[in-house]
Amino acid sequence: MPSSVLACHDFAVSESSILVVTYVLVGLVVAAYIWFVVWRVRAERRKKAADEAAQAPMRAALATAFDLLPTGEDAVADSAPVAAPVAAGISARQASNPQPQPHQEVEGRAPVDGDAPAATVAACLSGVQLPCDLTPLTTMASRPNVGDRVAFWTNTTPAEVVGPAFADELERLGYSVTSLDLSTLAAQRDEARLIVVLHPDGLLAVIGDKPAFPSIPERSVVIETWVPE
Repeated sequence: MPSSVLACHDFAVSESSILVVTYVLVGLVVAAYIWFVVWRVRAERRKKAADEAAQAPMRAALATAFDLLPTGEDAVADSAPVAAPVAAGISARQASNPQPQPHQEVEGRAPVDGDAPAATVAACLSGVQLPCDLTPLTTMASRPNVGDRVAFWTNTTPAEVVGPAFADELERLGYSVTSLDLSTLAAQRDEARLIVVLHPDGLLAVIGDKPAFPSIPERSVVIETWVPE
């Protein structure tokens, strides 16, 4: 066989080998990318499931305490009585300042017959239908110089929708709502008063030098509300 024919044959074999190797490498890259995407999706699902499992006990406790009604077509016509007992550990203030036992001495003015009970957010929001999948939150840093205080969170709706929807719900309950700044509202209905703060990213919110809501998932919106002292 002439040398020129052998050279052409060797070149063709070499070119075919290069193509095979190239296709194999491309296939490996595609397979690795698909494996990474599948792993990432499973990791996100596991993280979401763990977050929901961690929040489930708190959701159940607060949903019972606040007598929250579901939204949409599943709304319940008859809610529990307004005078239904509220769990002792609902608010951050109650949790951080437990009631003293009878044998303890308490400084300050002794209670006087006829004193009005301290207002609570639970009483002020009685009958509320939380919009945008908002869920009660209990794990939050204490905020000094405020009255009773609670918070709600959601990661299904952006802040620009959650804020107006919550304000509309307050107005439905009979409150006059006033904007104090871009993220703060004041609501008043007769003697009931509330301060409402919208946190577009709850994980970035701080109180003093501490994270305000350390247990919520990433990119969660938080509605914080309290009774001013």
